[in-house]
Amino acid sequence: MTLVVGLVGPAAAAPCATTSVNVVAHPDDDLFFINPAVLRDIAAGGCVTSVFATSGDAGRDDSYPLGRESGVRAAYARMAGVADQWTTSRVSVAGKSVARASLTARPGVQLYFLRLPDGFQDGSGSPRSDYRSLEQLEAGRTASLSTLETPAQSYTRPDVVAVLGGIMSAAAPTVVRTLDDKGAYGDGDHSDHHAIGRLAADARAAAAPSVPFSGYLGYLSTTRPPNVSGPDLDAKYAAFFAYAPYDPGSCLSREECAYGSSGDWLVRSHTNAAVVPPPTPTGSDLTSSATVSASSDNPADGQTAAKAVDGRVDGFPGDVTAEWASAGERAGAWLQLTWAAPVQLNGVVLYDRPNQYDQVTGATLSFSDGSTVPVPALDDAGAAVPVTFPVRTTTSLRITVASVSATTANTGLAELRAFGVSAAPTPTPTPTPTPTPTPTPTPAPPVNLAGSATVTASSQNTRTGQTAVRAVDGVIAGAPGTPTAEWATAGQRTGAWLQLSWPAPVRTDRIVLYDRPNPFDRITGARLTFSDGSSVTVPALDNGGKATTVTFPARTTSSVRVTVTSVGLATTNVGLSELQTFSASSPRG
Repeated sequence: MTLVVGLVGPAAAAPCATTSVNVVAHPDDDLFFINPAVLRDIAAGGCVTSVFATSGDAGRDDSYPLGRESGVRAAYARMAGVADQWTTSRVSVAGKSVARASLTARPGVQLYFLRLPDGFQDGSGSPRSDYRSLEQLEAGRTASLSTLETPAQSYTRPDVVAVLGGIMSAAAPTVVRTLDDKGAYGDGDHSDHHAIGRLAADARAAAAPSVPFSGYLGYLSTTRPPNVSGPDLDAKYAAFFAYAPYDPGSCLSREECAYGSSGDWLVRSHTNAAVVPPPTPTGSDLTSSATVSASSDNPADGQTAAKAVDGRVDGFPGDVTAEWASAGERAGAWLQLTWAAPVQLNGVVLYDRPNQYDQVTGATLSFSDGSTVPVPALDDAGAAVPVTFPVRTTTSLRITVASVSATTANTGLAELRAFGVSAAPTPTPTPTPTPTPTPTPTPAPPVNLAGSATVTASSQNTRTGQTAVRAVDGVIAGAPGTPTAEWATAGQRTGAWLQLSWPAPVRTDRIVLYDRPNPFDRITGARLTFSDGSSVTVPALDNGGKATTVTFPARTTSSVRVTVTSVGLATTNVGLSELQTFSASSPRG
């Protein structure tokens, strides 16, 4: 029989020195994204109140979300080191009846289930919710949202805030945690994560304004380095593996988790506090004009040295053929770029192989003049690590691996990009007669002029690093893999624009566009406009982020603007992964 009682805080059942309130969207969000903070609270004897706003039902029947609730109870029992036995009840909070479970052996550990419907990653909802979602409720695009219970309860936005605030007030927390309240819808995270983060922030402001508050990154935690290890990681895995059998499709071992996103999330826990990014190299991307060599590579699997400079940031367990992998090498492995003429380099951007086992933890950059630059540990999930240095004139750049993780078997790189300018030729002091005319040299291959342009846009997402300059950074990637490698607008659709401007006219006859690679934001039509007023129509871009090449009669121009004229129905933040503008041969005089 279910007991209906008034709301009582955990302190009444078990005095605690600390009390945390953790407000998340789905059963497992706390296990993936907030832990090890929760398990530390429990291990220290603190009271813990966790609130699950949605059922995480994925549009399925009741057996699935109820199983997930059983799974999260099992996880909390495992974290507490006690039997998985709970006292369940219905409590009245701000006029709503809410399901509560209290851990029998540790009554200071309490879980609340609002049982609102899962909104899906894009906020579209499912037939079960009449295609309404928590995002729509939070953003004011729907007036109410009904729970998946019998009888169902209807929640307005103020209702959700009031219920969360009531739970916080009863718990008397010393800290409130939730998911990313600052992220933009459509940035690659789940819509429910941002929605509950904003609603929890409002509830805390009303009910516990002086209590410390943190928002934790969800899916985008993979843009930050791994930071959970040792006993914390062991305990985090143990809690998740107690949950996993109740959620079909979940990984059940570390080895299995390594092949999917779960493994990437479990080794991370990052708040959305602003991170000051390291300096990014400036100038043109000179990588494609170099010859590539390596100490060894793996041609059998297509993981050759050339794949480290192919413009694609990927690798095992994704696209194996997009990365360079050595043949069983660890420290001492090297990759080298060599130019036919001197170049002036001021920085590189390095991407480690994205699997969880092979990681470069230290390296050295060496130049043809004998100078060197140290390289810090690379991000184990393959996010960008920029390394800048004073300009060096060189004909070669070698990265030598100095140290690797203990699990590394085949060190390598997903991508290496080198930035700078071509070195100016030494002037000839005195012209000398040419005894015999020499043949006209073969025209130089087209050069991507985008890196030498000034970039502006109608809007950009500076908070997430998805700024206009990312569209010309030489890296073809974006959310959900590498959000900081793409340009994303701030909620724009048609009418959004990106412009390249050069200090002196350039001549071009080919532009290559790469759409944002997520499945939701898509450009289905655009227009290129040049400084002479002429324009060229752009067809629909490939929704997976592959190249769309637009050719036209050569134009001499000081600017080119891409204006979006149509988008896909699911688009919320239009943008580009990359825009390349290639030089055309000068007309003969």
